[in-house]
Amino acid sequence: MSASDVGGSKWGGRIVLGLLTAGTLAIAVACGGPRIGVVDSQRILDESALALTYQRELDSREKVMAEDLRLLSGRMAPQDLEARRQIYLRELSQRKGELEGKLNERIRKEVAEIARRQRLRYVFVKSTTRLGGVDITQNVIDRLK
Repeated sequence: MSASDVGGSKWGGRIVLGLLTAGTLAIAVACGGPRIGVVDSQRILDESALALTYQRELDSREKVMAEDLRLLSGRMAPQDLEARRQIYLRELSQRKGELEGKLNERIRKEVAEIARRQRLRYVFVKSTTRLGGVDITQNVIDRLK
């Protein structure tokens, strides 16, 4: 029997398998199975001190770059100004990537530590999980100070 025999298509089989897995997980939670945690990643980005600090850094740098371009606009040839703008965009994008990497690593570390302390077997992103679980979002936000 293939995946297409179960769900009518290659994707249907995966959906059925996903539903079976989710159903099994829900039953395990309801029956006192492994403890599950959830974390709201958007809330962490919106509320954590570390994420907000990184965002302020990026905003400040972007304002400085925009002001520099504004001041140079009358003094440089358009192609030179555009070249400078492209350099600034690459620089800003690189810094954003660095900060996102640092933030993601720190979030993973804090989630792992909280999960260990609360003896959670799994932690899922809240927006993709409708099964319940222990919400550890505030704990993560508190630790990202």
